[in-house]
Amino acid sequence: MKSRVLAWAISSLCFTAPAMAQSLPDDDPHWAQKLDADARAIHVVMLDSHPGSYDTLNPQFREQLDAGLALALERASRTNTKGGWWWALRDYVSGFDDGHVILSSVGNWGFPVRWPGFLTRYQGLEQRIVARSDTLANLPPLGAKLIECDGVDAETLAQERVGRYRGRWSLEAQRAAFGDWTFLSAQNPWQEEMRECRFEHDGGVQSYSLEWRDGGSELSQIRNTMVKAPPFNIGMQTLDDGGIWISASTFDSNPQGPNFEALNALVAQMEGNQNLLRSAPYVVFDVRGNGGGSSIWSLNMARALWGEDWVEGHRVPPSSGVDWRASQANVDEFKSFLSSLDEAGTTDEVRDYAVDAIRGMEAALANGEMYYRQTSSREVAEDRAPTALLPTGRILVLTDYSCASACLDAVDLWKAAGAIQIGRETSADTVYMEMRDANLPSGLATVTVPMKVYRDRYRGHNQPHTPQHRMPLETLSEEQLRSGVSAIARRQPTRP
Repeated sequence: MKSRVLAWAISSLCFTAPAMAQSLPDDDPHWAQKLDADARAIHVVMLDSHPGSYDTLNPQFREQLDAGLALALERASRTNTKGGWWWALRDYVSGFDDGHVILSSVGNWGFPVRWPGFLTRYQGLEQRIVARSDTLANLPPLGAKLIECDGVDAETLAQERVGRYRGRWSLEAQRAAFGDWTFLSAQNPWQEEMRECRFEHDGGVQSYSLEWRDGGSELSQIRNTMVKAPPFNIGMQTLDDGGIWISASTFDSNPQGPNFEALNALVAQMEGNQNLLRSAPYVVFDVRGNGGGSSIWSLNMARALWGEDWVEGHRVPPSSGVDWRASQANVDEFKSFLSSLDEAGTTDEVRDYAVDAIRGMEAALANGEMYYRQTSSREVAEDRAPTALLPTGRILVLTDYSCASACLDAVDLWKAAGAIQIGRETSADTVYMEMRDANLPSGLATVTVPMKVYRDRYRGHNQPHTPQHRMPLETLSEEQLRSGVSAIARRQPTRP
């Protein structure tokens, strides 16, 4: 099993936070101390628990780890603000270009946001004005294409102002999610607000002076309207035309959460309706909004639809094996997870996975080894007879930019079994997996750290899945989307 069963878990490696942390003002010399302590703590936990720190196949990781710490400590000598602390840490963590290394805030705090009265977003490779104030004058028009600001070209500007603090800026999903931050300013002292920008529109190029101001409620309302979140749903529905729509907005792996029960029910429903699934004109796996969890769910869904023999005969081995970073904190994390399984009850496959990881890492620790090597024991069963009743309709997987982690595993599996991907390009992940959280000394943030590394994974490092049929999900109603999906399904070949 190659799952991310610990994405939800609370860290077993904690640092004590001062009781006064939440009450510190934005401008206070303690922020320099907090930046120093938190940056050092990130370095410690990554050395202790991240498989990349001693990975001879990725020597650049340790270089980035040390260089990021050096920059953060140097900045600590030059800042006394909360913004200086936060954005220096974000720069450090984002430098790994890994969606599984995450800096998260703790508590109810944030920054006031300033803007020049308009926002851009990526449309393909271009940044264009998509929203602007109704109360301000002398602003570029909607649709205007950004050329440069203060002598810096548009792409470099976005990389330095946004990509540097978000990571993985080459991904379409990242640019779509955070592109509007090019013209937002949230007390980041490590970058300046632009003074003059040039935009192309109406066949010419015009310069505009920027006047930055607090965004307030107007900016909040504009940004809220810009976000079209997909509906959250877990379940199976038969459509009017006979198609089957299977919604899995999460692969949540928390045995004590409500999604766990709903996913169990969905798998049971699929297993109890195999004839209906396999005779339907088409079946859609809708994973819009799915940021991951455990890949056991997608494996069980595949078995219910195609049958175990077909799935095992067509699965692409995800890797040649896994190296677990052997640390006591990682062992303790798995033991905590195993205890939660005992309380909630779950499949033997998940339990065996956790027990094997614990035993392997403990043995490696006892032998003074950095890693526990977990080889891939599954062989593709090409000689197994296919399931008698394969699906007769087209199988589609509908993705959006949110698809990451175990959602990517699902797309790997379903496409190998014969599904066609539609919608938007997915996000992507590195070969570092299985996360846990660690609290930082300030008490105001946590860092998420992977514990294992895939070896020879067939899907590349930070490589997304690209749909065969692109759909403008942001502009379609649910009715329009389902009509479009039905049309795509019916003009495709009927067998995988």
